Amino acid sequence: MKIGIIGGGQLAQMMIQAGASLGVSFALLALESDESATAICSEVHWVRGFGREGLASFVAACDLVTFDHELVDPAVIDSIPGAEAKVFPSARTLRLSANKARQREMLLATGIPSPEFLIAVDSEELRDAVRRIGYPAVAKAAHGGYDGRGVFYLGDPSDLDELLARLPGTFELIVEPRLELQAELAVLVARSRSGELSTYPVLRTVQLDSVCNEVWAPSGLDGQLEATALDYGRRIAEAVESVGILAIEMFVVNGEVLINELAPRPHNSGHLTIEACQSSQFENHLRGVMDLPLGPTSLSVPAAAMVNVLGPTEVVDLQAGLATLLSVPGARPHLYHKSYRRGRKLGHVTALGASVDDALAVAREGAAAALSTPAVREAL
Repeated sequence: MKIGIIGGGQLAQMMIQAGASLGVSFALLALESDESATAICSEVHWVRGFGREGLASFVAACDLVTFDHELVDPAVIDSIPGAEAKVFPSARTLRLSANKARQREMLLATGIPSPEFLIAVDSEELRDAVRRIGYPAVAKAAHGGYDGRGVFYLGDPSDLDELLARLPGTFELIVEPRLELQAELAVLVARSRSGELSTYPVLRTVQLDSVCNEVWAPSGLDGQLEATALDYGRRIAEAVESVGILAIEMFVVNGEVLINELAPRPHNSGHLTIEACQSSQFENHLRGVMDLPLGPTSLSVPAAAMVNVLGPTEVVDLQAGLATLLSVPGARPHLYHKSYRRGRKLGHVTALGASVDDALAVAREGAAAALSTPAVREAL
């Protein structure tokens, strides 16, 4: 069995690591900017973009194909002979879950709550949407935005004018109110091609500058809120006919669970499942794509936490800080083979513990140790 992965980032890296235990071989369709997985995969097909010709050739060379990211035109996937039986998640799932506007429309149709929103596709519609939503507002790119990219905070009309000056001639934005959040959650749903479905424990997430920074489980939230979040997750996975992992980011606002957005692939919030759960999100993603029985998803420890290693102000050499990181008892490092860029996810550290506080303290210490090279200490 050879599984092709479109994209060569850290999610592909961790898929490959999980698949080695299942006896799976891999091929990557990678851009020149991809680094993480290309360092550990023996078969890499380099491309300058995900056009039809390159994708069709790649699909033909693999038994099954999945994704490191969803930045691929679903119409192109649809046009490839045999893709319906080989590419998972499907073009239909990508169309629904990789575009925030289509996500919100689907949620509205299925009766699952999300924040109030309007969709704007030109400057007149954007001004009208912001007027109707009111300030402060948030505008989000319908497609392609992640880790804070494509998210614009609008506090007053001058912010809107600045955004309009930056936008291209053609765009699609979601406009919603800026909400006071009680908590942010993630629900991961594993689903196989034949429809077997399982959910991971609800994960609590914390963002830093719109980038996921910390994650822990158990979430510590009310049991009814968790049950509602898991129910929404299962219903959404069935509605979009997901295969593999579907990650669903959620808000808690005024005691109500609201759906923020979906990602049809393994997700940063689920990295702690590698150590903390009986089957990681990466293993179950592959099981779902191959239509194998899903592995158990429950926590195998009382508590777990993950902290991302984000590039600081100055250039950092993670290898130079590795010995310091490994000296932190209980810290489990995952480094991504990435070159440095400020704010970039260079790795993550997971820790297990008797409580979330214990695990979080170790994971934070480990992430700080990863960046404790002399150059970084001087810069800070």
